[in-house]
Amino acid sequence: MKQRVLSGIVIAIVLIGTWYFLIETIFFDIFFALLAAAACFELTRCIGLKNKAVQIVAIIFSFAMSLGLVYQSYVPISAVIVLYVIFLALMTVINYPDIKFEHLAGTVYASIVVPTAFTMAPIIADLYKSFDFIDKIECKFFVWLTIAGSLFTDVFAQLSGMAFGKHKVTPNLSPKKTWEGCIGGVICALLLNLLWLFLYKKFFATQVFSLPIWFFCLISVFMSIASMFGDLVASLIKRNYDIKDYSKLIPGHGGIMDRFDSVIMVMPMFYAMITLYGASVA
Repeated sequence: MKQRVLSGIVIAIVLIGTWYFLIETIFFDIFFALLAAAACFELTRCIGLKNKAVQIVAIIFSFAMSLGLVYQSYVPISAVIVLYVIFLALMTVINYPDIKFEHLAGTVYASIVVPTAFTMAPIIADLYKSFDFIDKIECKFFVWLTIAGSLFTDVFAQLSGMAFGKHKVTPNLSPKKTWEGCIGGVICALLLNLLWLFLYKKFFATQVFSLPIWFFCLISVFMSIASMFGDLVASLIKRNYDIKDYSKLIPGHGGIMDRFDSVIMVMPMFYAMITLYGASVA
């Protein structure tokens, strides 16, 4: 537990420092691209992909695609993704049975789906470029909300489950998760997000907050649900391949996928809801 707490403090310092000092620079984009590449490495190793050439290409592609999605005006990212998937399919055929369909599907998930999710952080930071009712400072707050909200949902759900948990959610998949913990996580995260909103409005906002309070609360609830669902998806993959942690990169926490599995679901959920709301009020 001591090791886990110390690692958690280091993670918090790194995330806060990256968010506060680098969010308006290319280094912010590179940071999340590196997380995507690390997650791709962990996942391709988890699924048992033995072909090193394919694994290396997948890791490089996950990093490059993360940046390509941010800088789409400079890179024909759709065409690159098509060519990459064709490459994976060809390598699967050429190297069968060393590379099987489950390796192909897992590699696509690891090098396209997961990096797309991580890329949502810099894309959310640039939402003000797409919607006039959102300003740059507010986008910075949104990024904080998605990362902190997902991580704190996990903490509150765990504490609520330890205190009140009796009814299991998915006994075969995640035996420690309870309905009481899930409800406690959603409620506590909502209250904390409302506190973040109050502090933002009081000390940092440069214009009237763009979202009505009811929609902000709705987003908070959906983010918490997405956070727990992301954790379950990561657990499903680990159970399927009979591993405890994706790696030992973060002492006491496991790997990038172990620590950021909830963020992978939360950021796309937030982006989708904000985009739909922006389209409705345009």
